[in-house]
Amino acid sequence: MPTDARVIAILEELPDLADAGEQDGRRWFARWNEGAVRLLDDQLSEVNGRALALTDEVRVRAASALDRLVLTAGGDTVLVGDDTVTVTGLSIDAAAFVGDLVVATAPGDDGGHRVLLLDHATGALLDEQAVDADDAMAVVHRHPIDPVAVIELAMGQDGCLALRVDVDVDASSPAGAQLRLTEILSGHDPVIAGFRAAGDRLLMAPYPSDPETARVFAWPSLDEVGQVSAADIDAEYGFGLAACWVDDDRAALVAPEDALVLTGSALDSAVRVDLSQMLGDDAEIESLTPLAPGRIAAGVWAPDGRSTRVIEFAAPRD
Repeated sequence: MPTDARVIAILEELPDLADAGEQDGRRWFARWNEGAVRLLDDQLSEVNGRALALTDEVRVRAASALDRLVLTAGGDTVLVGDDTVTVTGLSIDAAAFVGDLVVATAPGDDGGHRVLLLDHATGALLDEQAVDADDAMAVVHRHPIDPVAVIELAMGQDGCLALRVDVDVDASSPAGAQLRLTEILSGHDPVIAGFRAAGDRLLMAPYPSDPETARVFAWPSLDEVGQVSAADIDAEYGFGLAACWVDDDRAALVAPEDALVLTGSALDSAVRVDLSQMLGDDAEIESLTPLAPGRIAAGVWAPDGRSTRVIEFAAPRD
């Protein structure tokens, strides 16, 4: 497997990027900056913006280009489409579009977590289920093809819970839509690193309490397709939380204080990628985000500050 890689752009730190869907085979991203939702392309260049009269701690939680947006502003949730609807007092912490509806999560009053199904057009709460996940940090991963999502709820020393979310919709009465939650990958403390673009595999990084092995599973069967252990590449500190698909044939993992690791789609043929000259010897990769086939974004910490590096990999050879 070739390991040629190069940094093609060095950008300011870009935290809180939201998935904004795909158009013409290209991924889009959205973030809030200076009074507007900014639409970014698959090189993280700004291509458009939508100004909104919001001021208090605004964050984009989900987007479909700039046509449909889910934001939080202060303690409220703001749904933007043809009209803008504010759900006062509802402060969600993660969201994704599933079809025309919004699957969102929010901390519960009892310390657990709420999984919510919202009508994006009206803000109506169509269904809600409580999950026993105290003080969790939530992430919602949208399936790239099917109207399904996976929720990851990380609970610190109590491990990590993953849920498959299906939305059952009655065509004759959309207001009767319901959530169907199914726990997946029980016993793994799964850190979900996302679906590959074909939608048929799910990448999982290890939880920090046991960083030895990363795994990939077939979707939707969740049969294990492959794994890679830290011993396979002599990674002293195991694997970190950062991982992503590079394209349908490759995945990227991080061995903290050591290396970026490139693997095949079954986590086979793992090799180290030398980026020290481009990132610096003291730099650490904190996050990985897939952009376009062969291109990823790395959130990088260095002694002089944080930045985002766009990394491009050579095309795989037979």
